[in-house]
Amino acid sequence: ISGFTYEITVTTYVKESSPADRPNLEVFWGDGTTIDSIPRTSSTSLGNDIAKNIYIENHTYPGSSPIPYLIRVEDPNRNAGIMNIPNSVNVVFYIESSLIINPFVGINNSPVLLNPPIDNACVGKLYVHNPGAWDVDGDSLYYSIQPSKQTNGDPIPGYTLPPASNYLSVNSVTGDLIWDSPLAIGEYNVAIRIDEYRSGIKIGSILRDMQITVTSCSNNPPI
Repeated sequence: ISGFTYEITVTTYVKESSPADRPNLEVFWGDGTTIDSIPRTSSTSLGNDIAKNIYIENHTYPGSSPIPYLIRVEDPNRNAGIMNIPNSVNVVFYIESSLIINPFVGINNSPVLLNPPIDNACVGKLYVHNPGAWDVDGDSLYYSIQPSKQTNGDPIPGYTLPPASNYLSVNSVTGDLIWDSPLAIGEYNVAIRIDEYRSGIKIGSILRDMQITVTSCSNNPPI
């Protein structure tokens, strides 16, 4: 926004019928200051029992730092019954973004994810999701597949990547998450990290944690 003040936007996609509502979310700014509870600015029904929530708040950092400020958001519960997360209903949902403030690099805006993470997959069929990351500054983006995380960004005990008949991977250049192909019906969680580079220097990253619902369906993706 100006100086060391940044606008932080958190976007979540939630089960609309769930009794667990979040009019506020706690944000760890990554600079040692007190955790803030930031307000929800909008909630939009997308159909199929999914709502999109947006939370926005400004925060002023103490100054530039070669060590990233790790901005973290934790929500107490994931769904029950996630196939690749044991006891998932008691596992915290976690997302993060790293912010590097470097006066020699200049002003930086994180990439915006234009495609919502609400695609469904079919058993035995190719599944492709692209977050549609767009960077207003024209910085280079590098994509990688990541395990979902929990409190403090710690590993989830017993977590495994969703099983595939062939492979599950992310194209590091295009951002395509390709699952070839789901083996069983159910809900699965996986994360995509998008690292941001300028002139060969890493200047930030964001983590999308998404749920993929696999059903018995007959979708045949185009070649």
